[in-house]
Amino acid sequence: QHYYITNNLRKNNQLLLMASPVNMILGFMLLLASVSSTNNSPRNNIIDEDDVADLKDLLHSSMQSIILLNDLVTKLTEKVADLTISFADTKADMRNLKTTVEEERANLKTSVEEKMTNLMTTVDSEMANLKTSVEEDMADLKASPREVMIVSGEEEAGEAGCARVCSGTTGRGTTNWIDFSSTSVNLSVDISDCGFVKVPTVTISVEGNFYLWKSTGLAAVHDTTTTSFSMYVDGPKYDPQDGNAESWGWNVEWISVGYIC
Repeated sequence: QHYYITNNLRKNNQLLLMASPVNMILGFMLLLASVSSTNNSPRNNIIDEDDVADLKDLLHSSMQSIILLNDLVTKLTEKVADLTISFADTKADMRNLKTTVEEERANLKTSVEEKMTNLMTTVDSEMANLKTSVEEDMADLKASPREVMIVSGEEEAGEAGCARVCSGTTGRGTTNWIDFSSTSVNLSVDISDCGFVKVPTVTISVEGNFYLWKSTGLAAVHDTTTTSFSMYVDGPKYDPQDGNAESWGWNVEWISVGYIC
């Protein structure tokens, strides 16, 4: 009888640990009923005080297990609820973040488009103003008093207001004469700074310290373009070659008249 009661209580105790709190209560009721029926049997006089103490210990242990299990279930339920709420909040935050990013991207796109539109408008306006300014300057240039008049030139005449006089010198110490033939020297003169758009009329004269009056070609212009011209000087009696022209200070002074537009 003692073995039967103790073993039955242990089995019930294991079942109670695996059951829910409600089922545990029902289990205890069944357990108490079984104990009660056992005590009412003719063999109840066999149960001694030690068996009753063991039974009480088992019951007490089972009750503690039920309480602990109930607390554990409560805590787990609370944690699951907290995780559910946290997950829901995270999803809401992600949706809000996505909405914010999309709004910022749309705003940025709108801002860039507006700035590009404003920039293009500004550029168009500046180009129009520049064109107007150039046209006005050209009109003023054409309408200005003609201080220079070109009667004829190497090419078809340009606008009267575009006539320009440009002059210069190659310099006494900076003229680079090139030996040419037996007693002649050659020189190419750059006039690109004048800005002519048509071949100008060029007048030249060689200036220096010695023997120019014995030389020929001092005013002859060759191969004139909008940017340069050439000349040749011959000194049959006083040879200008081998650096003599430079030592004598020979240089070219020139005046050119032409159109710049």
